[in-house]
Amino acid sequence: METNGGPLRNSRKRSGGRRAAPLAHAEVRDGPALKRRIKASLEHALLGLIAEGGRVSGYDLIKVFRLSMVHYWHAHQGQIYPTLDRMERRGLIRSRDVIQRGRPNKRIFSITPAGERMLMQWLESPFEEMKIKHPSLLRCRFLGHLGGDGARAKLVEERGALQGYLVTFEGLAREFFPRDRRYQDVNSMFMYFTLRDGIDEMQRGIQFCDWAIAEIEQNRHLFAARNPRAARRERRAPAITAALTDIRS
Repeated sequence: METNGGPLRNSRKRSGGRRAAPLAHAEVRDGPALKRRIKASLEHALLGLIAEGGRVSGYDLIKVFRLSMVHYWHAHQGQIYPTLDRMERRGLIRSRDVIQRGRPNKRIFSITPAGERMLMQWLESPFEEMKIKHPSLLRCRFLGHLGGDGARAKLVEERGALQGYLVTFEGLAREFFPRDRRYQDVNSMFMYFTLRDGIDEMQRGIQFCDWAIAEIEQNRHLFAARNPRAARRERRAPAITAALTDIRS
C-alpha cells in the first residue's frame, strides 16, 4: 500500500469526471444555510483509504479492515469487491491491472476527482446521529432469564472475547506506533486515534464484565430458585387448566 503522506490533492478543485450519484442525507440548519447530514457508508471508508494510499489493491483494503478497523466498521471480502466495482462504474475510483511475475495479477485502485468531492462532502458534513445496536448489551439486559450461573457464564464468555480483541489491538499499537508518538504522517496519527479508542473500548468492556460478575455474586438472592421460564409456565398452568376444563364441559 503506497502512501502519499498528506491530505487529498486538489480535493476542492473543480475538474472533469463523472458526477457522483445523490447521497442519502438529511438537512440541518447551521446559521442561515442548510447543510447536508450525510450517512456514513462503506463507500466513504473505501474512498478514504484509497485517497490516503494513492494506489491501493483490494487485498490492501481487506487487510486494513481486518487489522485496524474491525472495532468500528465491519466489512468483509464479499462486500468490499462488489462495492469497489460499483464505485468504479459511478466514476468515484479507477483501476488498472498490474502484471506480476510468479504471482497472480492484481488490480490497483486510485481515487478520481468525483470520488474526492464525495469524500470531502462527507467529511465536512454535520455530525451524524448514532443509531446504536449493541448485541451483547441487549443480551445482557435479559440475562436474568438464565439464572445466576447462566448469566455469569455469559459475562465470562464476553470478557474472554474482549480480552482477545484487546491483545490484538495492543499488539498493533506496539508494532506500528512507538511510545514517543512520532507519527509518520497526519493519516497515521488519526489511524492511531481510532486504534486508541478501540483499546479503551475493550478495556471498558472488560471492566464492565468484571463489575457485573461481582454484582451477580453479591446479589444471588435476586435470582429465582427455578428457571424464570419454568416459573412462568407454573403460573400459567392453572389458567390453562381452567380453560381446558371449560372447553371439555
